[in-house]
Amino acid sequence: SLTEDAVQALLKRHGSALEMDCTQFHGVTWQSIANTLRSQVPELAGEVIEAELQAAFHAGLLETTPPPIRGAPEAVRAVSNRLGTAVVSSSDRASVEHVVSRLGLSEHFQHLICAEDTDRSKPDPQCFQIAAARLGVDCARCLVFEDSVAGLSAARAAGMRCIAIGRHHPADRADKVIADFTELPEGFYMGLGAG
Repeated sequence: SLTEDAVQALLKRHGSALEMDCTQFHGVTWQSIANTLRSQVPELAGEVIEAELQAAFHAGLLETTPPPIRGAPEAVRAVSNRLGTAVVSSSDRASVEHVVSRLGLSEHFQHLICAEDTDRSKPDPQCFQIAAARLGVDCARCLVFEDSVAGLSAARAAGMRCIAIGRHHPADRADKVIADFTELPEGFYMGLGAG
């Protein structure tokens, strides 16, 4: 992933041979990643590395935008015609705007909640609480689609229903676990917002 590439490049540039499991960094802010790296990598203690990580990630993003999760663009379009939608990401606004625009979905999201909008990273629920407030909806009436462990924990802590994207997630972390959006039953989006 681009996050893993950014972390590994930073470790190499700073002379660290440490191999890290970068899945722990999925769904969290660069600030949170930097804090973890500084605590685990002696060569990085005291270094200001957030901007370096973010720049490496964004440069990779501009070169090759990752493909969307199968069925995601269609899901966004189906829901945005009926309900409020928001992207809630731990990435910086420029990166989020780039991906959303590249996928042709800019007009389908009412709000983009990005790293700059929060004080605390997922798994803290703050980002999802901000999204609900901006959408004018109670947290309990929100449905989150999330592909990271930190994001699932944040959604749960916010009191939101959540669907985990990716079969690697344990079933007890979400209301439902799917491989991608094409697994949702026909008419799923029409039922959202009822009741």
